[in-house]
Amino acid sequence: MTFNIRTGGIDTGGDERRRQAQIEFLSDLAPDVLALQELRGWDQGDWRRLWELSNAVGMVPLPPVLSQRGRGNHLALLVRPETVRVQGHDADAGRGSFYHGLGRVRLLLRDELEITALFTHLCFLSGDERLAEARWLTGYGDTYEGDAQRVVLLGDLNTIGVSDREPEWDRIPANLRSRHCQLTLNGKFGVTDRRAIQLLSEAGWRDPFNLLGLEPHRTAGYWSPDELLDHRSDFVLVNQHLTKNVTGAIVHDTAQTRGLSDHLPVEVRLSTRPVSR
Repeated sequence: MTFNIRTGGIDTGGDERRRQAQIEFLSDLAPDVLALQELRGWDQGDWRRLWELSNAVGMVPLPPVLSQRGRGNHLALLVRPETVRVQGHDADAGRGSFYHGLGRVRLLLRDELEITALFTHLCFLSGDERLAEARWLTGYGDTYEGDAQRVVLLGDLNTIGVSDREPEWDRIPANLRSRHCQLTLNGKFGVTDRRAIQLLSEAGWRDPFNLLGLEPHRTAGYWSPDELLDHRSDFVLVNQHLTKNVTGAIVHDTAQTRGLSDHLPVEVRLSTRPVSR
């Protein structure tokens, strides 16, 4: 599961009711692997908020990925110790080349399936920078240096899907469109900048919703009055060697989750053994 919790779940004046509601939601859901983005303020008090969440949901946090630039929107990955073993972890796999950072961890799921999990939050300001970040991830899309490793990529990728319907970006203010759209040759806003997700797709990464024949569901665009335009931003992608293990995919879109953050949680289910479709 991946979940961008928006400003650490902390609102104006230090209100943490939304963060507490996030803990309750995640406790009920009980994921095995959980990637979190925008842990703003969570580094305070020896990461006490991260430990509060982890203890409440019965998970163990790996060393957080510190956001390289911006407002301290750190990243974390949590695992359920009963079902997941950690075999290696790198909290700066991109060596400072990612706007928010890139974490990499090797996991053993239910003593059967070895995977590498990458977790990140791609740059929200620039399609060019997202594309550069995506280039770091292409090698994991298929066999690399003879290693046919199974890899999953979790996070807020700040792009819509390769085949998602084109949003009507002209419905949002022009000063926000630069985050989403390419410029045409005459200097006007054009269609969605999908270069990063297209590069990942060409390199072998696959969208579980497409694999299962499911209609992709919005994960953002319902929160801010200035940006009420449904679109995807959050993904759990699998590489070529993990496609046959995908058994389910869902965006948790309810009145409850829409009150938790400006992003919706995305869950993908994996079988420890390949399944036929």
